[in-house]
Amino acid sequence: MGARELANYTYEDYLQIDASTPQNERYELIFGHIYMMSGASAIHQDIVGSIFFVLKSFQEKVKCLPRIAPFDLKIECNGDINVVQPDILLYCNDKELPCAVFEVLSPSTAYKDKTVKKDLYETCGVRNYFIVDPEAKTIDKFSLQEGKYNYIGCFGLPDDMEMECLNETVEVAKLFDEEKPTEDRYE
Repeated sequence: MGARELANYTYEDYLQIDASTPQNERYELIFGHIYMMSGASAIHQDIVGSIFFVLKSFQEKVKCLPRIAPFDLKIECNGDINVVQPDILLYCNDKELPCAVFEVLSPSTAYKDKTVKKDLYETCGVRNYFIVDPEAKTIDKFSLQEGKYNYIGCFGLPDDMEMECLNETVEVAKLFDEEKPTEDRYE
């Protein structure tokens, strides 16, 4: 079942919904819309875990703290309070706003992750946004420049990807818990 959307809600409405629902039900409030979330697949969770593990390995070196869903990110921008549960957040210097957010696509969330959530993170000033495609094993990277996301590119298993928040380069294959291909991809 896809995510259901309800419109014209305030943060106070969100709090009432959240207080009156079972703990296993999750909701997000984005620009006044309530989105009900469905459970994640095993592949989705495996990739989330792999990315978290890689980010966690840098924690002592760079003093950044990764967080994993379910973890509420409450951010205010344009006068509205929004509450989302990104798959992975990376906090570095700012403890209120993550430096990077990773969303792992699933059939029920792909459209929202590529549009509504991307707009939210851009508007609220999240420095880096990564959209992870589990089927293609690719990551689309966006970096905030002058208040707008600039599409940096699509990175696959053979690639290394710069993580500005960490001031490090990571192997994309490790983010998928795979070995980096050794053959030349252009042959």
